[in-house]
Amino acid sequence: MIEFKGISKTYRDGTEAIKNFNLEIREGELLALIGPSGCGKTTTMKMINRLVEPSEGDIYIDGKRLKDYNINELRWNIGYVLQQIALFPHMTVEENIAVVPEMKKWKKKDVQNRAKELMQMVGMEPSIYMKKMPSELSGGQQQRIGVIRALAADPQILLMDEPFSALDPISREGLQKDIRKLQQKIKKTIVFVTHDIDEATALGDRVCLMKAGEIVQVDTPQNLILAPKDSFVRSFIGDKKSPWQTAVDVVASQTASHILSMEAFEAGQYDNDVTYVVTGTEGELLCAAENGKQQDVGELPNDMNVLDAVAVFEEAGTSVLPVTKDNIVIGTITQQELLRFLASKTEVKNGVVTQ
Repeated sequence: MIEFKGISKTYRDGTEAIKNFNLEIREGELLALIGPSGCGKTTTMKMINRLVEPSEGDIYIDGKRLKDYNINELRWNIGYVLQQIALFPHMTVEENIAVVPEMKKWKKKDVQNRAKELMQMVGMEPSIYMKKMPSELSGGQQQRIGVIRALAADPQILLMDEPFSALDPISREGLQKDIRKLQQKIKKTIVFVTHDIDEATALGDRVCLMKAGEIVQVDTPQNLILAPKDSFVRSFIGDKKSPWQTAVDVVASQTASHILSMEAFEAGQYDNDVTYVVTGTEGELLCAAENGKQQDVGELPNDMNVLDAVAVFEEAGTSVLPVTKDNIVIGTITQQELLRFLASKTEVKNGVVTQ
C-alpha cells in the first residue's frame, strides 16, 4: 500500500532527520509511529502527503511513486488529523465536514448523507450537532469532528499526528475507543503518530519504534512487548507502559488447549476437567463448555487492557475467557495466566511493591 524505499531527509542546516528508512505499510492496517521527541516520526508521516519532501529515495502508494501523482489529487485522497484540531471557526460542523467532498464536486445530498453517517459512527447525533459552531463543542467533540472531516471524502489513507495528546485523559481514552471501533468498520490505512506507548500498543496493528531518524523495531504490539529487539526498546517500553494497560492479546495463550470446535464437542472429544471455548467452522465464538455442558461466555476483545479484563472475569463465572479479534477467537486467557503476567511485571524493593 505505502512503501518507503531508501528514504533520507537532510535539512539545509545539515540536520539528518531521517536515515535510510525502509518500511512497508499494509493496506487496511493501523501503523503506530512512536519514539522519543525529535526521532523523525512526524517528518516520516508528512512525507506521505508531500508536506515534506525526502532528500533521497522514493515513496510509493499502490506501486506508484508519490512524485508521479498530481499533488492535489494525492492530498484529496489522504485524510489528515492534527493535534491542533484546526476546525474552521466560522463554519458549522456540517460545513467543516463538507470541505473536501465539495472540492471533489460531490452532490450536496451525498455530502449530507456522508456527514450524518460518520457522525453516527462516533456517537454524535446529527440532528443535535450538525448546525453547531466549533466553539459550542467540547475539546473531545471537536476532535471527533476533526477525525470525521478527514474521512468525509472517503480517502484511502488517514494520517493522524498526535491527535489526542492535548485532551484530558477521559476524553483521550474515549477517542481511542472510537478509533478502534471506527477502524473495524472502515478498514482504512492509518498512520498514527504518538509519543504514548500505551496508545500505540492499544491502537496499532503494528508499531514502528524510531530513534534518531531510524527504525529500531517494527512489530506487533505483542512481539514488541514480549520480544524487544534491544535495550533501547526494553527501556522505552519498560519506562512508559503499565502492565495494567497491556492489551490482553499480549497475555493470551495462542495454544489450542482451551479451544474446542463444536464438531469435537458434539463428538465428545474433550476432557471433563477442562473448561473450553467452543468455536464454529470459521473460528467464531459460540459458547463455553464445562463438564460436557454448554454455557454462555463473555469475551475479551484483543485490544482490551488487563485492568478491564479483570472486571470481565469477576462477572464471567468461568475460569477461562476467549480473546477475539473481528469476532474470531485468536486465543484464550485464564485467571491464573493474568495473575502470572502481573506477577512477572511486579518487583518488591525494600518491602515496597512496584510495577
